[in-house]
Parts: sequence; structure tokens; C-alpha cells
Amino acid sequence: MTRKTNPLYISTKDALQHIIHRYDNFLFDCDGVVWLGETLIPGAADFIQLLVDNNKKFAFVTNNSSNSRNTYLRKFAKLGIPNITKDMLYPTCYSAALEVRDQLKIPIGSKIWILGDHGIEEELQEMGYVTLGCNDPKLNYLDIDSSILEVDPEVKAIVVGSTKEFNYMRISSTLQYLLHNNKSIPFVGCNIDRTYPGPHGLILPAGGSVVNYMAYTADRDFINVGKPSTQFLNIILEDKQFDRGRTLMIGDTLYTDIKFGNDGNLGEGRGSLLVLSGGTKSNDLQNLIDSASGSGQEDLVPSYFVESIGHLAQLMKS
Repeated sequence: MTRKTNPLYISTKDALQHIIHRYDNFLFDCDGVVWLGETLIPGAADFIQLLVDNNKKFAFVTNNSSNSRNTYLRKFAKLGIPNITKDMLYPTCYSAALEVRDQLKIPIGSKIWILGDHGIEEELQEMGYVTLGCNDPKLNYLDIDSSILEVDPEVKAIVVGSTKEFNYMRISSTLQYLLHNNKSIPFVGCNIDRTYPGPHGLILPAGGSVVNYMAYTADRDFINVGKPSTQFLNIILEDKQFDRGRTLMIGDTLYTDIKFGNDGNLGEGRGSLLVLSGGTKSNDLQNLIDSASGSGQEDLVPSYFVESIGHLAQLMKS
């Protein structure tokens, strides 16, 4: 499919109304789109309410695997966005659990090794799996003689995602599983994001830095269950019964969010909207537009762009 390299800037009420009429379903990234850290992006709640008022459907699709769906429910409520339900939430800790159960067909009750935060552990346990690793106290300090470095032969999969507790013991123990039995235990990676936008203008390392570190160290590939995986998108569209041609992806990262919408042919090839409130800035977009044609990067170019979803809400009031 040929991609246009001239995304439409949404700057008028008429342009916004075109978006509202053109799409029935909206997929939102979270970090950089709805919030930055623990701070709601101004006007984000108003835009979500605008979609509710226009009988639109939506879901939240985040590559952050640290927080479970239950944790995200509490965060939406805390930030003042009401009526968000668990079935609207697709963090990659949940998609990893779906991969283990539905694609890898690993029996419920099996053991799964985790390098990551509590979100992965919570989603796998809720699905009925036994989790190892994660926040085990033996991983907090270096001890090469520790029993946790001995591979449990009953472990059926390895899930790696974002964690702020990345240390040598966690690396070493996970490596034993990645190498075990000629690298035969399935390796699930929750995302490929290098960074994410934090508060105060900070750019912070994301889960992809952990996943790719382990992939490099073990010299093996992983199953990517986060954006821009088309398998992940297909699962969401089927689960939510969203019409692909009437669905728009809204995100702040070109190589995950925008590629997710473009590769998935959302909106019949016009289903990606970039916001500049997170990791991608206007100069990044312009540099891409200037170089995209014929470079093989057309799949990173959004169909539309705008400062933020809060700006969209302001346009409707103008």
C-alpha cells in the first residue's frame, strides 16, 4: 500500500468534525496521549467525553507492561476519567498473558518465569498461571550461589517487560531460562519501545530497552506482543468487534503507535493520528516527512496530527 507523506493537520472545527464522522472506534495510547506520568494532559478527559457524547467506542492500548488492567482502572478514576471499564484496557502485560494462553497454548496452572513488574505477574496469575521471578526477594541482591539461578524444568514460557528493578541478578536468572534446553522455552517480549515521555520533560527508558537487552544477551528473538504487532491489533479488533475501516489509532510514537495503525490498515489506510504531547515533537515529524518518500519509512507517517487530544476538545468548543 502506498502511504501519503503529507499528514493533515487538525486545526479547525470542520477538520475535527470530519474525524468524528469518519470513525466510529478510537484506540488510544496512554503515556504521552492521555497523561504524562501521574498528570492528566489538559483537556484529555474532555475529548474522551466528547466521544461518549457522540456514541463512539474506544479502547486504550499501551505498551507499558508494568501496570495491570486493575491498576489502570484505579489510575483513570484518580485522574478524573469516569466510566472506564476493564474490557477497554489492553496493556501488554495482558496481551502477554493472552499470548501464553491462546497462541502458545500453554496449559493453565503451568509455571511462567517473569522479568518485569507486578502487572505481568498479576495478569498471568489472574489467568491461572504460577509465576516465578518478578519480585522474588532473592533477585534483589547478587549471589551467584543462589538457588534462584537454578532452572526450574517446569517453566513453560519466559515473559520480559518493563521494570525499574533491572539488576545483574535479574539479568542472570532470566538468562538461564532463555538459554535452557537449546533456547527452547518460548520468549515473550512485551514491547519494543526504547523510551517513553515522563514528567517535567524527561525522556525515560521503556520496556523495549529491557526486552532487547535480554534478546541481545541470549542471542535469540522474541515474540513481540505489543504495538506495532498486527497480531495484537487483530486480537483487539476481534475482541471489541471494531470495524477495521472505521477505527482510528491515536498515539505519540511513530514506530509503535502510528506504525500500528498503518500496518493494520485502520481506516482503510487513513487510520492514524499523531499527537505532539508525548515523545514525538513537530520537528521529528517534519524530519520524517522530508525523508519518508522512497525511504521505506512511509509506514511511520500518520494520516493526521495535532498538538494533543485536549486541543481537539478545544476545537469543538470554538
